[in-house]
Amino acid sequence: MTVLTVLYKIVGFVSVPLLIISTLMMVRSIRRSQKITSGSLLFGLAFSPGFLILYSLLLGVQVAVKWAVPLTMLGVGLGSIWAQSTNLTLRGGNVYGSRSVWYLMLWCASYVVTELLALFSTDGAVAGGLATMIFSAGSAIGMNGNLLLRRSWLLAASPRTAAP
Repeated sequence: MTVLTVLYKIVGFVSVPLLIISTLMMVRSIRRSQKITSGSLLFGLAFSPGFLILYSLLLGVQVAVKWAVPLTMLGVGLGSIWAQSTNLTLRGGNVYGSRSVWYLMLWCASYVVTELLALFSTDGAVAGGLATMIFSAGSAIGMNGNLLLRRSWLLAASPRTAAP
């Protein structure tokens, strides 16, 4: 075992509890009504797939396209449906909403599963864990995409922000 392999294992063991703690902290803040900006939604749209690609490259594992595409589509569909539970309101030209935390919890769980599989299992098992991350990335894309679209509709329908 090389020094780099040992270092990766240490980082893996440390990252799991840190991820769980940071996710719980985010859950506490997301449940409150917050201003929902297009920038934060676009960041969410880019972060999940970007992180998934980076993580796949670091692990050196891929999921077959025949599984990745349906898992992504299923995640996008369910994320879009779940986003409907976020009630958006317009206050002073800004959009506010209390976002659901389920996709964040799903993402955390899929990351932890994948990380633990990477630490203790074979590449095939890690690919299975990565498949759960593909689904959760799809759900984040569906959730943020739905909210971005609904936010733009709400702002366009507002007499204060609509173009003359």
